Amino acid sequence: MLRPVTLSLYPSCRDAISWSEDGELAIAAGEYFHILTPRNGKDAEPAPNSDPDWIITRVRANLFTNAEWPSFLPGNRDEFSIAAEQSNANIINLAWSPLGVGKYRRSVLTVLTSNLVLSLWEPLGLKKQWTRVRIINHTYWPQPEHSRDPKDHGYRKTNIRSFAWCDSFKASDSTDPSALPAHESRWGASLLTVVNDLNEISVIQVRRANSVYMSSKSYGLKILATHSLGNQELNNTLIYSGSLFARAFKEQQRTTSLSYGPWLSSPKQTSGDIDCAIATLAAVCGTQLRFIKLTAMCESSTQNKIQQCKLSARLEQHPLELSNEAWANRHVTGPIGWLHTKSSASISLAVGIMAGFVAITMSSASYTTDGTDVDALRVCEWPIFEPENEDKPYRKERHLEPISSMSCTLAQPPQSTTDVISGLLATKDERSDNCRLHLGTLGGVGLTAELSKIQNENALQQPQWKRMIEDFEEKYDSDYDLGGMLVSRIWGLATCRNITAAIFVNHPTDMVEYRVASDDSATIVFSEEFGRIADTRAVFAPRALNGQALDHDQVGEMVRFVLPGADGDVELDEESQRLIYVVACRAIVGESDKSLRAHTQRSLERLAIVTGADLTEEISKCKLSPSLVAAKSIDHVNGPGGHLYEKCEVCEAGIGWCSVTHARCANGHIWLRCGVSFLAIQEPGISKWCSCCCTESLDEEYVASARGRELSKTISGLFATFDTCLYCAGKFQSNY
Repeated sequence: MLRPVTLSLYPSCRDAISWSEDGELAIAAGEYFHILTPRNGKDAEPAPNSDPDWIITRVRANLFTNAEWPSFLPGNRDEFSIAAEQSNANIINLAWSPLGVGKYRRSVLTVLTSNLVLSLWEPLGLKKQWTRVRIINHTYWPQPEHSRDPKDHGYRKTNIRSFAWCDSFKASDSTDPSALPAHESRWGASLLTVVNDLNEISVIQVRRANSVYMSSKSYGLKILATHSLGNQELNNTLIYSGSLFARAFKEQQRTTSLSYGPWLSSPKQTSGDIDCAIATLAAVCGTQLRFIKLTAMCESSTQNKIQQCKLSARLEQHPLELSNEAWANRHVTGPIGWLHTKSSASISLAVGIMAGFVAITMSSASYTTDGTDVDALRVCEWPIFEPENEDKPYRKERHLEPISSMSCTLAQPPQSTTDVISGLLATKDERSDNCRLHLGTLGGVGLTAELSKIQNENALQQPQWKRMIEDFEEKYDSDYDLGGMLVSRIWGLATCRNITAAIFVNHPTDMVEYRVASDDSATIVFSEEFGRIADTRAVFAPRALNGQALDHDQVGEMVRFVLPGADGDVELDEESQRLIYVVACRAIVGESDKSLRAHTQRSLERLAIVTGADLTEEISKCKLSPSLVAAKSIDHVNGPGGHLYEKCEVCEAGIGWCSVTHARCANGHIWLRCGVSFLAIQEPGISKWCSCCCTESLDEEYVASARGRELSKTISGLFATFDTCLYCAGKFQSNY
């Protein structure tokens, strides 16, 4: 079980915590965000007074260069604003991207600050410092200099109000077996949806460029589709329709929450499409719930034996929006959470409203098709009540949110406070294909319900993490002798592989509430909602792309990928031919599979014909059991096909195979071998290593940068296809 973590911070927004699929936690705290990276047991011993389970990094997010976001002076009296552009740029939302977006196929952190700037962050440099690598607002900039007139549409268009990542859209493999697989067929295309000040929704494809290092253009942004939400009529009966006040309210509606449902396959739109899928976007615009349908299509082609995927998308109003009479009279506040499983025939949506939430259940046909049956939708309102206590064991009081007056007064006890939903989360059981809804409020109420029981009266229960929070409440009450006059504010929920994390703070309620920065403290608790996990290290263990744990290495698959066989084509460049020879030697030294050794023999025979090298010794050893390969003499290195053999950078002697992990030249110099390509690593600063098993490998981007040119197609294809550790599927990280 993961132990609770206490941090000296105060959350600055709702949903202030986000958990990536790599296992890293991000917490928003004012001008800073905190990154909690799990220790894998191979790190150095933690320093005194540091957390034994996490490596904690604190990063300031609101410092921009003039090139990133220029400074602007206040305007005249009519245009002066003390709003977003003049704010201190505190963090108001953050979320991790899907896997495969960042370097080494990791997730990148998306941070939205109160000056309405959305940026991407990832660790770079010698000490893995978290660095802003891209600003999403630049996608809307036609020119570096643009008008800052608040009445100008171009000014409002560059301000981003909210964002959401959708699940990775994965394309099918190419029908050509010899083509190198595309990035989208393994990790999926990464789509980021943003909404600007004009209530325009844009779907942006985010993709990292190849062979770049420390570049401001390392991430490419491409707008695939745009749709305008517009401003609907207000559903507030207290505002007279058609009045100037109603018109001002209508023009100032902003989109504050976004959430994507699952991808569901759809019939192909054209004959050239490889894949077509539909996802539904739910948005809170003002106090109304809006639905947008996203249709994504991927066209695949093969160029120079490399699979190319062209992604396109279309946004349009969803038919669900036509049936909004079922929830139009409710004051929608957000957040939003989708509940779905692979085996379920229905999809549910939980939406926060004033003093509760609404559960909307629909069929898959209503979710995807244009012919939505309004009667098929099931809408159930769930009010949030105060928890029962000894004074009021049978009386339920509903938390009411509307503000009738404002004054400076003493905070009330927990049983009479008003709550809003501060976190809403849907977790999935990977073993039983179950889904559970979690929600918490700023008044300390925690509730959970399963997807299959969301329409039942007794569906809501108290989650395990809420009971853990109550244990901290008792200790806080005892330490300060508060007599039960305290409240725990829940600021966010996050999940990772059946473990739920909840961040909360404690406050006394019998005094005027105030904060001192030196006393800021927030606690994160972890609960296992679907049964106890025997070994918590399994939570962060490497997983395959299909979510299953890996119990075998991929060395054999890598050898078959590189070696051409008897009829395969051998590239004419020397780098590719040297790689084929090295991989063949790796099979001779370390593989006992007869079919693999026979494949290696055919590849060496083909390589000898193309290059003219004498590979008689290597070919003869393919029929025997695994054996070592001696270093070549100077005559072989300088003779026909000598470019196949590796040479020592110190003495220029030939390098042999003394083991599968080390290389030794004829004069005794020993080098480590790359864990992916098996080439000898003879230069400092050009390697990376597995974060799980610490296997060292060449970093293709460092090598390309050091040589000042792109690597050969075979080597580039190898590192692009096998982008995780061959032995444990762990993610790589920089060695320097």
